[in-house]
Amino acid sequence: MTTVLLKLATRMLKPCQLCALFLLLGGSYPCLAQDEPAGLGDFLLPNQIVQDLPRIGSVAPSSPLDGNILQTSGCASCGTSPMGSGLGRMTGGGIAPNMYDPVGCCAGSECGQGRSTCYGCEHDGVLARMLCGIYECLACPDPCYEPGWRPIMDVGFFTECARPVSQQRIRMTSSQHMTNYTRNSYKIAGYPLGPIVPTNRQGYYLVDPSVSINEASIYTEAAAGNIGVLFDIPIALSNFEHGLANGGGGSGIGNMMVGLKSTIFDSELLQVGWMTKTFLPTGNMTMGLGNGLTSMEIGALVGLKIAESTYLQANFTEWLPFGGVPGYAGAMFINRLSLNHKIWQANPKVPVFLNVEYSGYFFQAGGYAPYENIIDNPSAALPTTSPGYSYHQLGPGARIYMTEKIDTGFAAQFSLNPSQGSWGDQQYRLDFRFRY
Repeated sequence: MTTVLLKLATRMLKPCQLCALFLLLGGSYPCLAQDEPAGLGDFLLPNQIVQDLPRIGSVAPSSPLDGNILQTSGCASCGTSPMGSGLGRMTGGGIAPNMYDPVGCCAGSECGQGRSTCYGCEHDGVLARMLCGIYECLACPDPCYEPGWRPIMDVGFFTECARPVSQQRIRMTSSQHMTNYTRNSYKIAGYPLGPIVPTNRQGYYLVDPSVSINEASIYTEAAAGNIGVLFDIPIALSNFEHGLANGGGGSGIGNMMVGLKSTIFDSELLQVGWMTKTFLPTGNMTMGLGNGLTSMEIGALVGLKIAESTYLQANFTEWLPFGGVPGYAGAMFINRLSLNHKIWQANPKVPVFLNVEYSGYFFQAGGYAPYENIIDNPSAALPTTSPGYSYHQLGPGARIYMTEKIDTGFAAQFSLNPSQGSWGDQQYRLDFRFRY
Protein backbone atom coordinates (compact mmCIF):
# COMPACT_ATOMS: atom_id res chain seq x y z
CA MET A 1 0.00 0.00 0.00
CA THR A 2 2.83 2.40 0.86
CA THR A 3 4.53 1.74 -2.51
CA VAL A 4 1.32 2.44 -4.44
CA LEU A 5 0.77 5.73 -2.58
CA LEU A 6 4.33 6.87 -3.29
CA LYS A 7 3.95 6.04 -6.98
CA LEU A 8 0.76 8.09 -7.16
CA ALA A 9 2.46 10.98 -5.35
CA THR A 10 5.41 11.02 -7.76
CA ARG A 11 3.07 11.14 -10.76
CA MET A 12 0.66 13.75 -9.40
CA LEU A 13 3.08 16.15 -7.63
CA LYS A 14 5.90 18.18 -8.99
CA PRO A 15 9.43 17.51 -7.68
CA CYS A 16 9.52 20.72 -5.59
CA GLN A 17 6.17 19.82 -4.01
CA LEU A 18 7.53 16.40 -3.13
CA CYS A 19 10.59 18.07 -1.59
CA ALA A 20 8.41 20.37 0.54
CA LEU A 21 6.30 17.41 1.63
CA PHE A 22 9.33 15.46 2.85
CA LEU A 23 10.77 18.49 4.60
CA LEU A 24 7.52 18.85 6.52
CA LEU A 25 7.72 15.18 7.44
CA GLY A 26 11.22 15.65 8.87
CA GLY A 27 13.29 14.60 5.87
CA SER A 28 16.77 16.06 5.36
CA TYR A 29 17.37 15.39 1.69
CA PRO A 30 18.15 17.84 -1.16
CA CYS A 31 15.39 18.92 -3.46
CA LEU A 32 15.26 17.21 -6.82
CA ALA A 33 15.77 19.20 -9.96
CA GLN A 34 12.51 20.06 -11.62
CA ASP A 35 13.69 18.69 -14.99
CA GLU A 36 14.75 15.31 -13.54
CA PRO A 37 12.09 12.74 -12.73
CA ALA A 38 12.12 11.38 -9.18
CA GLY A 39 12.48 7.71 -8.51
CA LEU A 40 11.30 5.70 -5.55
CA GLY A 41 14.88 4.91 -4.59
CA ASP A 42 15.54 8.59 -3.82
CA PHE A 43 13.11 8.66 -0.87
CA LEU A 44 13.07 6.92 2.52
CA LEU A 45 10.10 4.83 3.43
CA PRO A 46 8.18 5.76 6.66
CA ASN A 47 9.66 2.86 8.62
CA GLN A 48 13.16 4.10 7.73
CA ILE A 49 12.30 7.66 8.87
CA VAL A 50 11.05 6.40 12.25
CA GLN A 51 14.28 4.50 12.82
CA ASP A 52 16.23 7.76 12.69
CA LEU A 53 14.29 9.24 15.64
CA PRO A 54 15.52 8.78 19.28
CA ARG A 55 14.35 5.44 20.65
CA ILE A 56 13.13 4.69 24.19
CA GLY A 57 16.09 4.30 26.49
CA SER A 58 18.38 6.49 24.41
CA VAL A 59 19.95 9.67 25.77
CA ALA A 60 17.63 12.64 25.55
CA PRO A 61 18.80 15.51 23.29
CA SER A 62 20.43 18.45 25.02
CA SER A 63 18.24 20.97 23.18
CA PRO A 64 14.43 21.23 22.90
CA LEU A 65 12.95 18.83 20.38
CA ASP A 66 10.55 21.30 18.81
CA GLY A 67 11.39 24.62 20.44
CA ASN A 68 8.61 24.31 23.05
CA ILE A 69 9.21 21.04 24.91
CA LEU A 70 12.01 21.52 27.44
CA GLN A 71 14.27 18.86 28.82
CA THR A 72 12.77 17.41 32.07
CA SER A 73 15.39 14.92 33.16
CA GLY A 74 17.58 15.67 36.18
CA CYS A 75 21.11 17.03 35.95
CA ALA A 76 24.30 15.97 37.70
CA SER A 77 24.25 18.80 40.25
CA CYS A 78 20.68 18.18 41.44
CA GLY A 79 20.38 16.72 44.95
CA THR A 80 23.94 17.55 45.96
CA SER A 81 24.67 19.45 49.13
CA PRO A 82 27.34 22.09 49.73
CA MET A 83 26.87 21.77 53.50
CA GLY A 84 28.17 18.22 53.95
CA SER A 85 27.02 16.00 56.80
CA GLY A 86 25.61 17.28 60.05
CA LEU A 87 22.26 17.91 61.68
CA GLY A 88 20.60 18.08 58.26
CA ARG A 89 21.40 19.27 54.76
CA MET A 90 19.29 21.24 52.35
CA THR A 91 19.48 20.08 48.75
CA GLY A 92 20.54 22.32 45.88
CA GLY A 93 23.39 24.33 44.46
CA GLY A 94 23.54 27.45 46.64
CA ILE A 95 23.96 29.84 43.69
CA ALA A 96 22.58 33.35 44.23
CA PRO A 97 19.88 34.48 44.12
CA ASN A 98 18.46 30.99 44.70
CA MET A 99 20.22 29.53 47.74
CA TYR A 100 18.51 26.18 47.25
CA ASP A 101 16.84 24.49 44.32
CA PRO A 102 13.49 22.69 44.31
CA VAL A 103 13.56 18.92 44.65
CA GLY A 104 13.85 17.21 41.25
CA CYS A 105 14.65 20.48 39.44
CA CYS A 106 17.89 21.85 38.09
CA ALA A 107 19.59 25.02 39.35
CA GLY A 108 17.53 28.17 39.18
CA SER A 109 14.29 26.43 38.13
CA GLU A 110 10.92 26.68 39.83
CA CYS A 111 8.94 23.50 39.35
CA GLY A 112 6.63 21.22 41.23
CA GLN A 113 4.78 18.07 40.29
CA GLY A 114 1.22 18.59 41.43
CA ARG A 115 2.25 20.82 44.32
CA SER A 116 3.88 24.12 45.19
CA THR A 117 7.64 24.43 44.92
CA CYS A 118 9.27 22.21 47.55
CA TYR A 119 12.84 22.53 48.80
CA GLY A 120 13.81 19.16 50.23
CA CYS A 121 15.85 18.32 53.27
CA GLU A 122 18.55 15.65 53.34
CA HIS A 123 19.50 14.25 56.71
CA ASP A 124 21.96 12.32 58.84
CA GLY A 125 21.19 10.77 62.20
CA VAL A 126 17.97 10.21 64.14
CA LEU A 127 17.37 13.80 65.28
CA ALA A 128 18.08 15.20 61.83
CA ARG A 129 15.69 12.76 60.16
CA MET A 130 12.98 13.71 62.62
CA LEU A 131 13.49 17.47 62.09
CA CYS A 132 13.69 17.11 58.31
CA GLY A 133 10.61 14.91 58.35
CA ILE A 134 8.66 17.60 60.22
CA TYR A 135 9.98 20.28 57.84
CA GLU A 136 9.01 18.31 54.73
CA CYS A 137 5.63 17.54 56.28
CA LEU A 138 4.97 21.27 56.60
CA ALA A 139 6.63 22.45 53.38
CA CYS A 140 6.12 19.45 51.07
CA PRO A 141 2.78 17.80 51.91
CA ASP A 142 1.89 14.74 49.88
CA PRO A 143 -0.54 15.88 47.13
CA CYS A 144 -2.11 12.41 47.16
CA TYR A 145 -2.99 12.53 50.90
CA GLU A 146 -6.72 12.74 51.53
CA PRO A 147 -7.51 14.36 54.92
CA GLY A 148 -9.91 12.38 57.07
CA TRP A 149 -10.48 10.51 60.32
CA ARG A 150 -8.80 7.10 60.66
CA PRO A 151 -9.09 4.55 63.51
CA ILE A 152 -5.40 4.64 64.48
CA MET A 153 -5.70 8.39 65.16
CA ASP A 154 -8.36 7.95 67.84
CA VAL A 155 -7.51 5.00 70.09
CA GLY A 156 -6.93 6.94 73.35
CA PHE A 157 -9.42 6.72 76.23
CA PHE A 158 -8.19 9.73 78.21
CA THR A 159 -6.63 11.61 75.26
CA GLU A 160 -8.61 13.54 72.63
CA CYS A 161 -8.18 13.01 68.88
CA ALA A 162 -6.92 16.01 66.88
CA ARG A 163 -9.58 15.56 64.17
CA PRO A 164 -13.31 15.89 64.93
CA VAL A 165 -15.67 13.19 63.70
CA SER A 166 -19.43 12.82 64.04
CA GLN A 167 -20.00 10.17 66.68
CA GLN A 168 -21.89 9.12 69.77
CA ARG A 169 -20.13 7.51 72.72
CA ILE A 170 -21.35 5.68 75.81
CA ARG A 171 -18.65 5.55 78.49
CA MET A 172 -18.40 3.96 81.92
CA THR A 173 -15.71 5.39 84.23
CA SER A 174 -14.71 4.23 87.71
CA SER A 175 -12.31 6.35 89.81
CA GLN A 176 -11.31 4.35 92.88
CA HIS A 177 -9.76 5.73 96.10
CA MET A 178 -9.43 9.40 95.22
CA THR A 179 -7.27 11.15 97.82
CA ASN A 180 -6.77 14.87 98.43
CA TYR A 181 -9.81 15.12 96.19
CA THR A 182 -10.56 18.76 97.04
CA ARG A 183 -7.31 19.88 95.36
CA ASN A 184 -7.95 22.92 93.16
CA SER A 185 -11.70 22.12 93.24
CA TYR A 186 -11.14 20.11 90.05
CA LYS A 187 -13.40 17.23 91.06
CA ILE A 188 -15.05 18.13 94.38
CA ALA A 189 -15.63 21.51 96.02
CA GLY A 190 -13.85 22.40 99.24
CA TYR A 191 -15.34 23.63 102.50
CA PRO A 192 -17.99 25.11 102.86
CA LEU A 193 -19.49 24.34 99.39
CA GLY A 194 -18.50 20.69 99.45
CA PRO A 195 -20.26 17.61 100.82
CA ILE A 196 -22.16 17.88 104.12
CA VAL A 197 -20.81 15.69 106.91
CA PRO A 198 -21.96 14.93 110.48
CA THR A 199 -21.21 17.69 113.02
CA ASN A 200 -18.82 15.49 114.99
CA ARG A 201 -16.81 14.98 111.81
CA GLN A 202 -16.77 18.60 110.66
CA GLY A 203 -13.36 19.17 109.15
CA TYR A 204 -12.62 15.49 108.72
CA TYR A 205 -14.34 15.27 105.34
CA LEU A 206 -11.71 17.58 103.89
CA VAL A 207 -9.14 14.88 104.46
CA ASP A 208 -11.13 11.65 104.23
CA PRO A 209 -8.77 8.85 103.25
CA SER A 210 -10.62 8.29 99.99
CA VAL A 211 -13.76 8.65 97.92
CA SER A 212 -14.80 6.66 94.85
CA ILE A 213 -16.88 8.01 91.97
CA ASN A 214 -18.52 5.95 89.23
CA GLU A 215 -19.87 7.66 86.11
CA ALA A 216 -21.89 6.75 83.02
CA SER A 217 -21.82 9.41 80.32
CA ILE A 218 -23.39 10.00 76.92
CA TYR A 219 -21.10 12.01 74.66
CA THR A 220 -22.08 13.51 71.30
CA GLU A 221 -19.73 15.01 68.71
CA ALA A 222 -21.14 16.59 65.55
CA ALA A 223 -18.49 17.44 62.95
CA ALA A 224 -18.61 19.32 59.65
CA GLY A 225 -15.24 19.15 57.92
CA ASN A 226 -12.53 20.38 60.29
CA ILE A 227 -14.90 21.74 62.97
CA GLY A 228 -16.85 19.82 65.59
CA VAL A 229 -19.29 20.62 68.40
CA LEU A 230 -19.03 18.58 71.63
CA PHE A 231 -21.63 17.78 74.28
CA ASP A 232 -21.31 15.46 77.28
CA ILE A 233 -23.52 14.84 80.28
CA PRO A 234 -22.58 12.28 83.00
CA ILE A 235 -24.64 10.48 85.60
CA ALA A 236 -22.48 9.94 88.70
CA LEU A 237 -22.49 7.91 91.90
CA SER A 238 -20.19 8.97 94.76
CA ASN A 239 -19.15 6.85 97.72
CA PHE A 240 -17.31 8.53 100.64
CA GLU A 241 -15.34 6.17 102.84
CA HIS A 242 -16.44 7.85 106.09
CA GLY A 243 -19.93 8.72 104.90
CA LEU A 244 -21.91 11.95 104.66
CA ALA A 245 -24.63 13.45 106.82
CA ASN A 246 -27.29 11.98 104.51
CA GLY A 247 -25.56 8.67 103.80
CA GLY A 248 -22.41 7.30 102.32
CA GLY A 249 -22.64 9.39 99.13
CA GLY A 250 -25.06 10.43 96.44
CA SER A 251 -26.10 9.97 92.84
CA GLY A 252 -27.38 12.19 90.08
CA ILE A 253 -26.27 14.31 87.14
CA GLY A 254 -22.66 15.49 87.17
CA ASN A 255 -21.17 18.61 85.58
CA MET A 256 -22.28 19.04 81.97
CA MET A 257 -19.71 19.82 79.24
CA VAL A 258 -20.09 21.73 75.96
CA GLY A 259 -17.19 22.45 73.65
CA LEU A 260 -15.65 23.04 70.24
CA LYS A 261 -12.90 21.19 68.39
CA SER A 262 -11.14 22.12 65.15
CA THR A 263 -8.24 20.87 63.02
CA ILE A 264 -5.93 23.70 61.95
CA PHE A 265 -3.26 21.61 60.18
CA ASP A 266 -3.68 18.21 58.59
CA SER A 267 -1.11 16.10 56.75
CA GLU A 268 -0.22 12.41 56.66
CA LEU A 269 2.58 12.86 59.20
CA LEU A 270 1.22 15.54 61.53
CA GLN A 271 -2.17 16.79 62.69
CA VAL A 272 -2.67 19.84 64.89
CA GLY A 273 -6.02 20.80 66.37
CA TRP A 274 -7.52 23.11 68.96
CA MET A 275 -10.10 22.33 71.63
CA THR A 276 -12.22 24.40 74.01
CA LYS A 277 -14.38 22.73 76.67
CA THR A 278 -16.68 24.50 79.12
CA PHE A 279 -17.89 22.64 82.23
CA LEU A 280 -21.15 23.86 83.77
CA PRO A 281 -21.93 23.31 87.50
CA THR A 282 -25.00 21.12 87.04
CA GLY A 283 -23.85 18.47 89.56
CA ASN A 284 -24.93 18.43 93.22
CA MET A 285 -21.75 19.63 94.98
CA THR A 286 -22.98 18.69 98.48
CA MET A 287 -22.86 15.03 97.43
CA GLY A 288 -19.53 15.23 95.62
CA LEU A 289 -21.16 15.10 92.16
CA GLY A 290 -19.85 18.52 91.09
CA ASN A 291 -17.29 21.15 92.04
CA GLY A 292 -19.59 24.16 92.38
CA LEU A 293 -17.94 26.32 89.72
CA THR A 294 -17.74 26.98 85.98
CA SER A 295 -14.45 25.97 84.36
CA MET A 296 -12.82 25.76 80.94
CA GLU A 297 -10.18 23.49 79.43
CA ILE A 298 -8.39 25.06 76.44
CA GLY A 299 -5.43 23.80 74.45
CA ALA A 300 -3.79 22.03 71.53
CA LEU A 301 -4.42 18.54 70.20
CA VAL A 302 -1.64 16.82 68.26
CA GLY A 303 -1.43 13.62 66.24
CA LEU A 304 1.89 12.24 64.96
CA LYS A 305 2.30 9.28 62.61
CA ILE A 306 5.33 7.27 63.76
CA ALA A 307 4.90 4.28 61.44
CA GLU A 308 2.16 2.65 59.40
CA SER A 309 0.91 0.80 62.48
CA THR A 310 2.00 3.22 65.24
CA TYR A 311 0.54 6.62 66.09
CA LEU A 312 0.91 9.15 68.91
CA GLN A 313 -1.93 11.26 70.30
CA ALA A 314 -1.01 14.23 72.51
CA ASN A 315 -3.02 16.91 74.37
CA PHE A 316 -1.57 20.07 75.91
CA THR A 317 -4.33 21.95 77.71
CA GLU A 318 -4.90 24.47 80.49
CA TRP A 319 -7.73 24.07 83.00
CA LEU A 320 -9.12 27.40 84.28
CA PRO A 321 -11.73 27.67 87.08
CA PHE A 322 -14.12 30.63 87.45
CA GLY A 323 -15.41 31.16 90.98
CA GLY A 324 -15.31 28.42 93.60
CA VAL A 325 -14.01 28.44 97.16
CA PRO A 326 -11.12 30.92 97.64
CA GLY A 327 -7.88 29.16 98.42
CA TYR A 328 -9.00 25.93 96.74
CA ALA A 329 -9.88 26.73 93.12
CA GLY A 330 -6.79 27.20 90.94
CA ALA A 331 -5.47 26.66 87.40
CA MET A 332 -3.43 23.68 86.27
CA PHE A 333 -1.69 22.41 83.12
CA ILE A 334 -2.80 19.02 81.79
CA ASN A 335 -0.70 16.81 79.52
CA ARG A 336 -2.09 13.59 78.05
CA LEU A 337 -0.30 11.14 75.73
CA SER A 338 -1.49 7.96 74.03
CA LEU A 339 0.85 5.70 72.03
CA ASN A 340 -1.31 3.55 69.74
CA HIS A 341 -0.18 0.39 67.93
CA LYS A 342 -2.12 -1.99 65.70
CA ILE A 343 -1.37 -5.54 66.79
CA TRP A 344 -3.73 -7.57 64.59
CA GLN A 345 -6.55 -7.34 62.09
CA ALA A 346 -9.16 -9.80 60.93
CA ASN A 347 -9.24 -7.71 57.76
CA PRO A 348 -8.36 -4.04 57.05
CA LYS A 349 -11.80 -2.99 58.33
CA VAL A 350 -11.53 -4.90 61.64
CA PRO A 351 -8.25 -3.87 63.32
CA VAL A 352 -7.27 -4.35 66.98
CA PHE A 353 -5.17 -1.73 68.78
CA LEU A 354 -3.25 -1.64 72.04
CA ASN A 355 -2.19 1.64 73.62
CA VAL A 356 -0.22 2.97 76.56
CA GLU A 357 -1.64 6.19 77.97
CA TYR A 358 -0.22 8.83 80.31
CA SER A 359 -1.99 11.68 82.13
CA GLY A 360 -0.15 14.44 83.99
CA TYR A 361 -1.72 17.24 86.06
CA PHE A 362 0.61 20.11 87.03
CA PHE A 363 -0.85 22.51 89.60
CA GLN A 364 -0.12 26.21 89.09
CA ALA A 365 -2.37 27.72 91.76
CA GLY A 366 -5.11 26.72 94.21
CA GLY A 367 -4.94 24.55 97.32
CA TYR A 368 -6.10 21.41 99.10
CA ALA A 369 -6.40 19.89 102.57
CA PRO A 370 -3.78 17.12 102.79
CA TYR A 371 -4.60 13.88 104.56
CA GLU A 372 -1.52 14.09 106.79
CA ASN A 373 -2.92 17.21 108.53
CA ILE A 374 -5.43 15.04 110.37
CA ILE A 375 -2.63 13.58 112.48
CA ASP A 376 -1.64 16.91 114.07
CA ASN A 377 -4.83 18.91 113.71
CA PRO A 378 -8.02 16.88 113.18
CA SER A 379 -10.12 20.06 112.74
CA ALA A 380 -7.85 21.66 110.13
CA ALA A 381 -9.86 23.52 107.52
CA LEU A 382 -7.32 25.84 105.90
CA PRO A 383 -6.00 24.48 102.59
CA THR A 384 -2.36 23.92 101.74
CA THR A 385 -1.21 25.52 98.47
CA SER A 386 -0.99 23.26 95.42
CA PRO A 387 1.84 24.76 93.29
CA GLY A 388 4.83 22.44 93.14
CA TYR A 389 2.67 19.32 93.23
CA SER A 390 1.56 17.13 90.34
CA TYR A 391 -0.42 13.96 89.70
CA HIS A 392 0.83 11.34 87.24
CA GLN A 393 -1.12 8.37 85.91
CA LEU A 394 -0.18 5.61 83.45
CA GLY A 395 -1.89 2.51 82.08
CA PRO A 396 -2.74 0.26 79.12
CA GLY A 397 -5.80 -0.03 76.90
CA ALA A 398 -7.23 -2.09 74.04
CA ARG A 399 -9.72 -1.13 71.35
CA ILE A 400 -11.29 -3.15 68.52
CA TYR A 401 -12.98 -1.59 65.48
CA MET A 402 -15.82 -3.26 63.59
CA THR A 403 -15.47 -1.20 60.41
CA GLU A 404 -14.96 2.53 60.85
CA LYS A 405 -18.50 2.91 62.19
CA ILE A 406 -18.33 1.01 65.51
CA ASP A 407 -15.66 0.33 68.12
CA THR A 408 -15.41 -0.76 71.72
CA GLY A 409 -12.55 -0.91 74.20
CA PHE A 410 -11.32 -0.96 77.78
CA ALA A 411 -8.49 0.93 79.52
CA ALA A 412 -7.00 1.42 82.99
CA GLN A 413 -4.71 4.01 84.58
CA PHE A 414 -2.85 3.81 87.87
CA SER A 415 -1.39 6.59 89.99
CA LEU A 416 2.41 6.88 89.82
CA ASN A 417 2.70 9.11 92.92
CA PRO A 418 -0.22 8.29 95.24
CA SER A 419 1.57 9.88 98.20
CA GLN A 420 0.67 13.31 96.75
CA GLY A 421 -2.93 12.29 96.11
CA SER A 422 -4.72 11.29 92.94
CA TRP A 423 -7.95 11.45 90.97
CA GLY A 424 -8.09 7.75 91.74
CA ASP A 425 -5.19 5.40 92.36
CA GLN A 426 -7.10 3.14 89.97
CA GLN A 427 -9.14 4.43 87.05
CA TYR A 428 -11.05 2.21 84.62
CA ARG A 429 -12.90 3.08 81.41
CA LEU A 430 -15.17 1.11 79.09
CA ASP A 431 -16.17 2.72 75.77
CA PHE A 432 -18.69 2.01 73.04
CA ARG A 433 -18.71 4.41 70.07
CA PHE A 434 -20.80 4.73 66.93
CA ARG A 435 -19.87 7.12 64.09
CA TYR A 436 -22.26 8.42 61.47
